[in-house]
Amino acid sequence: MSDDINLRITGVEPGDEIAGARRLVIRTTRGDIPMLLHAAAEPRRAVLCVSGAMGGLDGPAHLYARLGLALPRRGIAVARLDYRAPGEFAECLVDAMAALTFLRGVEYQHAAAVGHSFGGAVAINAGTLSPAVTTVAAISSQLGGAHMVGELAPRPLLLVHGTADAILSHESSQALFERAREPKRLEMIPGADHGFSKHGDEVFEILESWLLEHI
Repeated sequence: MSDDINLRITGVEPGDEIAGARRLVIRTTRGDIPMLLHAAAEPRRAVLCVSGAMGGLDGPAHLYARLGLALPRRGIAVARLDYRAPGEFAECLVDAMAALTFLRGVEYQHAAAVGHSFGGAVAINAGTLSPAVTTVAAISSQLGGAHMVGELAPRPLLLVHGTADAILSHESSQALFERAREPKRLEMIPGADHGFSKHGDEVFEILESWLLEHI
């Protein structure tokens, strides 16, 4: 993360409810960060979900929305973050760190960082920097920007990639797996594309099981 990036949270503005989640805007000295929060009844554990370089809230195959419906019933909140400046890695990482700081401030003391594609590298970096993060899941992750993966341990790392990914080769996740230290797990989904368009259920089951075990 660049030394010249400075961000301070100045407030949080709640919005309307949509599909079981509350719209929030994290006000900062560098601009507003939009987020959807699927709250849990007992604020202790949370998942922060970040998307690819284009931003957005849903993730691949609507995985983040599905997590938001499933995990709060198991006592785990889900925060779905959008970026202020999609595609600008350092700024997106700062957004993720601000969201993790917000979650700790509202009593979610333990969190997982989940990212897809470009967001996989964001999640890996956030996992090495935030004391709140207890595990990281990187889905169809890019290799660029994820050089800190070896510093994640002892936080467990889950890598999921499709063997038919035409945007980012599954070799990216293989390389990350080789560079990471234990505990780590690599799941290759045969025939799956970058967004798991026909394999959403399979990836959801892997991810949900991992999060329930490791947060």
